[in-house]
Amino acid sequence: MSVAVIGTGSGAIVRKLRAAGVAEVIVYEPVSAVHPPRSPIGRQRREPRRRWLYRENQPVPRRLIDVDELVFDEHEDHWLIHLAGDEPALARVVILTADTTGRLRTGSVPDTAHRPVGARTEGVRLPVTGREARTLDAAWSPTPVTFRGIATHGFPNLFFVNGTEPAVREPSLAQSARVDLVATWVRALQRQSGTRIEVRASTQHEYHRRLDPTSRMRRPGRPKPHHFDITVAADRQPDHDYTGPALLDLPGAEYSVVATLTGHLDPIDGRYHWYGRLDPTETTTLPEPTRASAFLVLPGREPAAAHLTERDPWGNLRVTGIGAPPFALEA
Repeated sequence: MSVAVIGTGSGAIVRKLRAAGVAEVIVYEPVSAVHPPRSPIGRQRREPRRRWLYRENQPVPRRLIDVDELVFDEHEDHWLIHLAGDEPALARVVILTADTTGRLRTGSVPDTAHRPVGARTEGVRLPVTGREARTLDAAWSPTPVTFRGIATHGFPNLFFVNGTEPAVREPSLAQSARVDLVATWVRALQRQSGTRIEVRASTQHEYHRRLDPTSRMRRPGRPKPHHFDITVAADRQPDHDYTGPALLDLPGAEYSVVATLTGHLDPIDGRYHWYGRLDPTETTTLPEPTRASAFLVLPGREPAAAHLTERDPWGNLRVTGIGAPPFALEA
């Protein structure tokens, strides 16, 4: 299983990964990273603190090259790492250090295509695209949403070892503890021969709910294995019947949305119950939930009566309906 660590200051996590039995590790550091000159072999004895760089007399591969973009391949369960001036690389798991995490939420977005190779990458946003072509910008709007500052639902096999400084107040978690947790879950993925590890949406939501300063509930305890789903591609089934563009028709207004829908036939009343989520597009703001009659229209399909029930924790709309769904049913 290949693991890519992107950014400077990767020593601690690489050492933990090697101790956990993860042998295939590569480090990508920006070209602008400054490294002290190395002494010729044999001139100076290696210090004990640098022994983590070697396992069975093989050094950890390290490339001084800028990373311009990360894209998750849902079919192969690996990350496509776009490198500046070179062919893309592949990695099953990607781990971001502090300086790289800082590029995820930078407001300015210079054009990386015209950036000279070797130019400093500070302030240059790193685009990250996860499952269902959703970007990290959209998932973290308006503020970063993570589980313990280490992982975000919708972005499998991606970890942050230095946190993401979310707007909510998190209990203090030392960097060494984050490193231990990330190494533990990567090892679990390897031990179970899985290809995808992803924090559950319910776990992430409950974690942030318990961090609410107005809540009287106790602080969350130690992370448990069931907080993450470890799967292989052959075991996963589509969790929805339709995902794509749709039109939400309300009295006096229409909204272009992205719908994620599924449903089932209720054996008690014999009717089809469908439900799902409506996400806004880049140019659309979702309306408030209302009891007024609503219709959901998919391309090439008849309108279906719908009910807008509530907003989810990320500001999207929950939608339900009874009867013929807006999407086509399999024969």
